[in-house]
Amino acid sequence: MNRSALLAAAFAASLSLAAKAALDVAELDTRASPCSDFYAYVNGRWLETALIPNDRSSWGTFSIVDKNNEAILLQALADAMKSPPPTGSDARKAVDYFASGMDVEAIEAAALEPVRPQLARASAVDDAESLAKALGAFHARRIRAGFQFTVRADAKDSNRYLAQLMQGGLGLPDRDYYFRDDAKSKEQRSAYVQHVARLFQLAGDDAKDAQSHAQVVLALETKLAGASMTNVERRDPERTYNPMSIAKLEALAPEFPWRAYLAALGASQVEEVNVAQPAFFQAFAKLSRERELPEWRTYLRWQVLHATAPVLPRAFVDADFDFYQRELRGRRAYPERNGHVLEVIGGHYGEEPMAQAVAQLFVARAFPPAAKQRAEELVRNVKEALATRLRNVEWMSDSTRARALEKLAAMRTKIGYPDRWRDYRDAKIGSQPFATNWLRANEFETRRLLGQLARPVDRGEWWMAPHIVNAYYSSELNEIVFPAGILQPPFFDAAADDALNYGAIGSVIGHEITHGFDDRGRRFDAQGNLRDWWTEADTNGYLTRAKRLEDQYAGFEGVDGIHVNGKLTLGENIADVGGLKIAYLALQHALEGTERKPIDGLAPEQRFFIAFAREWRTAYRPAYERLLLQTDQHSPAHFRVRGALAHMPEFAHAFACEPAKTLAAQPADIW
Repeated sequence: MNRSALLAAAFAASLSLAAKAALDVAELDTRASPCSDFYAYVNGRWLETALIPNDRSSWGTFSIVDKNNEAILLQALADAMKSPPPTGSDARKAVDYFASGMDVEAIEAAALEPVRPQLARASAVDDAESLAKALGAFHARRIRAGFQFTVRADAKDSNRYLAQLMQGGLGLPDRDYYFRDDAKSKEQRSAYVQHVARLFQLAGDDAKDAQSHAQVVLALETKLAGASMTNVERRDPERTYNPMSIAKLEALAPEFPWRAYLAALGASQVEEVNVAQPAFFQAFAKLSRERELPEWRTYLRWQVLHATAPVLPRAFVDADFDFYQRELRGRRAYPERNGHVLEVIGGHYGEEPMAQAVAQLFVARAFPPAAKQRAEELVRNVKEALATRLRNVEWMSDSTRARALEKLAAMRTKIGYPDRWRDYRDAKIGSQPFATNWLRANEFETRRLLGQLARPVDRGEWWMAPHIVNAYYSSELNEIVFPAGILQPPFFDAAADDALNYGAIGSVIGHEITHGFDDRGRRFDAQGNLRDWWTEADTNGYLTRAKRLEDQYAGFEGVDGIHVNGKLTLGENIADVGGLKIAYLALQHALEGTERKPIDGLAPEQRFFIAFAREWRTAYRPAYERLLLQTDQHSPAHFRVRGALAHMPEFAHAFACEPAKTLAAQPADIW
């Protein structure tokens, strides 16, 4: 039997198993009224017995699928280590990288040697130029000290790449963590100082010096944080679009030697950059001269240790885990070593340089062509449902409607995995210490990004690796991307009835499509250019409706009395509501001309909404929910369900609810 036939047989077997457990109605918590608390009705029994694994900060549908995907990948890597792929192949580089992370004896023996050159570079800073060169060298290795550099499509000319300078250089999750004065925030800042001191001690400082150095780091980072935009301010694409020549950048922030920085980065050819936060860079440049050089040396040493801790000996890994995972996210135990290594290589969002090399192993085992074809059909149907909505939205003028339909028609769809995988020939990954492989992977990524500046935008490229349980919309490319990792049961179950698929993956598809028309995405045109294509009256009508969502979600109160940030989460909330609406409409189209037979006593519409609520079932550790409420653009899962259903009269009808008790007083009714 050839490989295609084996995949088809495996897929058919998975469908047979999935059909038996597509929806277990015994899970429904009939003690709760679907009209009073639908999230509890669908997930209450599960939440009562759910045990968050000690190495996790949350547990639910997404993390369960993620764990399954991880098991597939780890088995593929284990098999490949027994029978190594050809030297120089993508698979071999993935295996060598993984093997170096699993070789704990070699990691302990290497100690800090792989990062000594970077620590020495930090300690050698003795003037403004050497500071600039050190930052350039660090950024070439994606050690994000001071600020950040990357390359992406020009927001107003999406056919070309543009270098980007962005605020950064902080060790706490967000700039506001440096200024909140509640007791918990003060406690976390104190824990952060102790964490920084712990890493300095592990690197050889005595206890007294380590404490002093940690205070220097906090003071300097607090200055950087004070000059940083808030998360809400950064959501405005016009405010973060400030392209300028290097000469203009030098005039804007003259205290910092920008050309020395670019040369050390390997970007001497760059003559234009987008300065996302000009005020930050003005402040940074002044700090580069005003703060004493010993302070900068201390800060740079910390940034090297902070960036590389996960790939260093176990004492550094444990210290990193204790603060960033145990303190901030509530995780109780260090994960299995293989899971830790896999996340280092791939990243939480599949954004790390070698993630796509690893993902190829997953796709080969878990996503046959038949699954891709069925997913593409679902996407087409949901897109058509939004087109129907756009043709009939009563508050939109004909001119804006035409542009919206044009944008939807032009929206590209990527399903499963790239048509062309990333080229890793230039990635110098091999049998060497884990930290060395990490540094070389990052050097490869910087070279790859800088090489893009000489070419038109590659619209076939993927940002997220295909094994990840997630999806995304790109405003600059006007595209929706659904990795193979999320196209797994119960999100996408080819053996399940349409109601379950449209309620689960259909609402995710609708969510990503709607991002093209959320409060930020709507400002980009069909080609992905930041351009105002709305009439003034339509803009005002949109903003009025969006404000209703902002206010509604701001009323949701989570752990420790912290409310959802309605402004920060607005785009995701618009996408949740719009995505659910158009997925429901797509289901109605799919059911036309069919006999709507109940399954397990549930009508298709009821199964649709149950599937939607089930995909968001999540148990959080309190520390992690706190972190999400303060930093994440997504509302916590239970609010995503309750918030979206409040705008669905179809839900009230499906469960015979009194509309006044289930619907928002002022429905947003955008899409």
